[in-house]
Amino acid sequence: MAEMTATEIQSGAKAPSGATLMAVVMIVVAAVTAIYWIIWFLIPGGRDALATLPHDQAYISFENAFPAADGWMSLAALVAAIQILRGKASAIMWMFLGGGAGMYLAGMDVLFDLENGVYRSVATNPGSVGTEIAINLATIGISVWVIWWAYKHRDWICRG
Repeated sequence: MAEMTATEIQSGAKAPSGATLMAVVMIVVAAVTAIYWIIWFLIPGGRDALATLPHDQAYISFENAFPAADGWMSLAALVAAIQILRGKASAIMWMFLGGGAGMYLAGMDVLFDLENGVYRSVATNPGSVGTEIAINLATIGISVWVIWWAYKHRDWICRG
């Protein structure tokens, strides 16, 4: 087994194929999440436009509990994206953190929606419920993809 030179160690291993696309997707996730909460809290009428149960105080309290966790998921995604674009293998760790946070958030959100009949109200509230369904599906799909990609390329940490 050949030993690496100091220059090879400092330069790090080349990012795996598809890394740039993954970085872009994670930047988009962080941006869309921030935009959602800006609309929810800062745009007049934004909360009512996004809320699937706009007059249910328990639902509003539930949703208002998400920004900290969404912030953590977004931060992890953003750090992973930056590390990918810098060619740093530590991106893999941040991808696992962000993907895991996304799955946890999706699990809480989907279970709440199922237990409270949110999806059944799609006929009477198609915009908000459609947005909720899209968010749930995107969160699950992107989180699974990020975790799968990080696992597939986990050896990057050993090469970097």
